[in-house]
Amino acid sequence: MASVTGADRPRKKIQRKRLPVAPYFVGLILVLALLWVAAIAGSGWKFPTPKLGLDLQGGLSMTLSAYQQGTEEPPAPETMEQARQIIENRVNSTGVSEPEVYVEGSENIVVNVAGNDIDEEALRAVGAPAELRFRIVTNSVADTSALEEQLAEQETPTEEPTDGASETPTAESTETPAGDASEAPTDEAAEETSEGSGQAPTTEDTAATLDEVWAKVGPDAAAAAQALTAAPDEATSALLEPFGALKPEEVALLPATVQFYLPQITCETLDSRPPGAVQQPDIEVTACSAPEAAAADDPSLTFQYKYLLQPATVLGSDVTSADVGTDQANLNQFVVNVQFSTEGAEKWSALTTENLQSQVAIVLDNEVVSAPTIQEVSSNSTQISGEFTAAEANQLADQLNFGSLPTNFVVETVNEVTATLGVDQLKAGMIAMVLGLILVFLYCMVYYRFMGFVVLGSLIVATAVLYPTVALLGSQIGLTLTLAGIAGFVVSIGITADSFIVYFERIKEEMAGGRSARSAVPRAWVRARRTVLSAAAVSMLSAVVLYILAIGPVRAFAFSLGLSTLVDIMVVFLFTHPIAEFLSRGNLLNKPSLSGLHTKTAPAAAGEAAAKG
Repeated sequence: MASVTGADRPRKKIQRKRLPVAPYFVGLILVLALLWVAAIAGSGWKFPTPKLGLDLQGGLSMTLSAYQQGTEEPPAPETMEQARQIIENRVNSTGVSEPEVYVEGSENIVVNVAGNDIDEEALRAVGAPAELRFRIVTNSVADTSALEEQLAEQETPTEEPTDGASETPTAESTETPAGDASEAPTDEAAEETSEGSGQAPTTEDTAATLDEVWAKVGPDAAAAAQALTAAPDEATSALLEPFGALKPEEVALLPATVQFYLPQITCETLDSRPPGAVQQPDIEVTACSAPEAAAADDPSLTFQYKYLLQPATVLGSDVTSADVGTDQANLNQFVVNVQFSTEGAEKWSALTTENLQSQVAIVLDNEVVSAPTIQEVSSNSTQISGEFTAAEANQLADQLNFGSLPTNFVVETVNEVTATLGVDQLKAGMIAMVLGLILVFLYCMVYYRFMGFVVLGSLIVATAVLYPTVALLGSQIGLTLTLAGIAGFVVSIGITADSFIVYFERIKEEMAGGRSARSAVPRAWVRARRTVLSAAAVSMLSAVVLYILAIGPVRAFAFSLGLSTLVDIMVVFLFTHPIAEFLSRGNLLNKPSLSGLHTKTAPAAAGEAAAKG
């Protein structure tokens, strides 16, 4: 009997488990449906549109410059970064989504917000120091200089204010619960204040500047001002006229009593002092209230109160939280409820105990928000009222919750940014994206023939996933689409095409070895997916590092690049591979003229392998 050789033995046919493609397509359809429904719902059941950034729809750009009185040294980088974070939190609390807040140079912070309905005054307020002080009122007087100017503009300079204006408090009629003019600082105290214990800073450079202010007004006016302990008479007022020509920066250096008693130093000038002019807590200061209506029938007629205030013992740092409420006596009046820390509660209890029936001024930055009379002793909380609107009350509560800025800032510029250039660049970017898609498609059609339609379908699916995702993120978390973000999506076209090419080339190599498309596709996928995932991991790592370390437009580029990479992985796994697997079950991919997957040596190699078998 002849022996049976290995060649004569019957071979056992190995059955490969085929990939069920239907669940992948069903999963992709569910993902697309979920994204589009969520995006439409987030847009108010309208067709979703991405939220455009400053360069595409316009908005406001504000530059804040650090101001440190008495020194020319710029703030430390840590201080600027802390200030940037606080300002960004404040901008976010105003309802503005995805603002750009970044440090520029060593002294500037740039705030860019997109939109046509931005409140410029609210934007300016985010740069306020938000230094809260509780100070007992020593004296107060009504400053009617603004009211007199308003009446003069109405061509009634000699007529007395009528109706509500006749009730405007004057220097003689103003009540001073904490004491009258006789209790003001004496000549000795005024002289001590003029040497730097009042508003004048204590550094040598600023002391010299204070001397220059005294020299500017003249020795007679300087002596008369420092001797004041009450409102000056007519003869003294004439001598004090040079003080009316001082700049707000110069007025800020004067002692508090001089700022208070001189009628030539108006609330308009005091309100224009540099940020932090009344910030130092352990000195006496002068500050003004917000304008109040002088006539019920004419809101344009306003006046202000000028306050002489004692050193502060309760500060904003003693506040742990603040929220908005309504006044129990007037539900239409908004108030800010303040909760103190343990140490702050002790200070507040001592302040209210020692100053019952006295006025306590609540000072925010350079302005007296309100000056209520202390009616009872309280400890862990209080209310701040000041004729607030809802927006103003929320703004104050946010400022107190986020804390004061570590340094003072002045608004250098506020520019309105138009979207004309951005729209032109957007059109150019969209044209570049369309041209890129066309070129990728044409290349794949020439090189892979029918498989080029698989590439086109994959890119369309990726677009169908990206668009509602960007629109949904814009409506839910305020993601804005900028030119840099569009650039990231354009770049991602090449990254996505790389995944297809890696996969198709693997199939091509397998088929060049003599395998049919039915056998080559699953073998190629096992090898290609590792390469695709490795390349995607590198892209994601680059995007994450860029997003963490970069600022401004570069972060938008990094975010769009990372998002596109995730979508690319999903499309390759849920669409490109399943559709290739589905096509491999027919004869289409086995025809080189249609698929382009065979090399010229493939048929020969296949025949040689068959002969050996």
